Amino acid sequence: MNIGDTQSIPAPTWSDPRIHLLDDTWLLAIFAILLATVVPWLVSALDINFVAACLGLLALGAIHIAFTVVGKPAQIGERRPILTVLHIAGIVVVGFIWLNAGGLQNPAFLLVFSIPVVGAIFLSRWQPYLMAMLAIVVAGMVALAQAPELRWYVPGLNALGASLAAVLGQQGASSTFPGFYAPSAYYAVLLQVFAILLIACAVAAEYLGTIFERLHSHVDMARAEAERGQEFWTTLVEAMPFPALLVDSDTLQVVCASHRSSRFHNAESASGRALFEIIRFSYPEMVQELITGTGGVVPLSMIKVDDRLRATEVQVRHLTQTGRRFALVVIHDKTEEFTAHAALDVSGQAMLVLDSQGRLLSFNKPAQALFTALDKDADAAQLLSLGGMPPRWWEPGLTGRRKMHIEIGPRVYQVTCSASPLPGEDERLYIVAFLPMGRAAIGERSDIDGPKTSHSNQTLVTPP
Repeated sequence: MNIGDTQSIPAPTWSDPRIHLLDDTWLLAIFAILLATVVPWLVSALDINFVAACLGLLALGAIHIAFTVVGKPAQIGERRPILTVLHIAGIVVVGFIWLNAGGLQNPAFLLVFSIPVVGAIFLSRWQPYLMAMLAIVVAGMVALAQAPELRWYVPGLNALGASLAAVLGQQGASSTFPGFYAPSAYYAVLLQVFAILLIACAVAAEYLGTIFERLHSHVDMARAEAERGQEFWTTLVEAMPFPALLVDSDTLQVVCASHRSSRFHNAESASGRALFEIIRFSYPEMVQELITGTGGVVPLSMIKVDDRLRATEVQVRHLTQTGRRFALVVIHDKTEEFTAHAALDVSGQAMLVLDSQGRLLSFNKPAQALFTALDKDADAAQLLSLGGMPPRWWEPGLTGRRKMHIEIGPRVYQVTCSASPLPGEDERLYIVAFLPMGRAAIGERSDIDGPKTSHSNQTLVTPP
């Protein structure tokens, strides 16, 4: 099924929205690092190793590109190990940048670690806790590497602390130096608040992840419903038993068309093409005004197909689907009806078509000249009321056809009343034709037919 771009729902450039959001998380982290590095440096003149910090930023940029390349064609579950490794590497790089961007002298930088912790929810529900613990370890390592007073506490913690002190080159001490109690408490409280903040971010990330999954499932259901609705509308338009085209009101492109619309154009497929390129209207401005406006009907519109002209009636109805405004253009072929009316209009007879209830259904131009008050659904009993004639004199009876002469004004008309049966119904249509005749012609006709014809099928009526 070929559907134009104006109706089809645009597919996202990523196959899994969580990968897209995870990638954006690291892009946000890069901007946050720049802000957390430059602003304190301008305000406090921190000792920053710009070369190492820039190398760290380049590494984060490479990780951002890797997320884009690795995650774009796949679902999150297919490449979760690779994405997890990239995420862990990103947190380690953030710790490296913090080490060279002031370290403990720049505590505001620690807020950057909360971004990848929150972003880890797009990997799995337990990933934020893992990344929070990793960020706490990385920040603690950087703090121990920069603050000797913190290293003095490490050997007295436990065997693990003693091993860590050996790695850091710090020997055990029974107590701290009294002169450093304030800085040590500050650093300890800072790391404690940092750890609590990251754990809180992990809990909040899990809650936000639950909401995101719920919204994502609702979006998938809405997208599936929209696609089914789109297929339904397309199938409905294509299966219409008359020529119809669904057109975008803004671009005038054909979204889909019924199979019977091909009789008005030579294109193999009308979908995705401009309406006025495939259908040649004699006056396209009138149709375009209805499509871009409020809709309506063009009673007579000529369409050129190859070397032939077709008389049509164009109806335009507007509808809204997937947030866009469309116009349903329905084309009714009126060529046969138009040619029949044209033939009756140029004939010398005034003709009326009545139903069995005596209502006027149709008439031609000579009838308008003969009866000035013609209107569809008018009561024929009042319109054709003649003195001395029965109320429904136009009914021909059992014979189905009758002729008579009637004088209307200064002229005499030969009136032919015919009945046309309706299939499956007892009712009939009545066609009344008025042929103007001179009185001399009436006299000659009477002499030829004789008295029998004069009494059986000819009547001369002179209305008062």
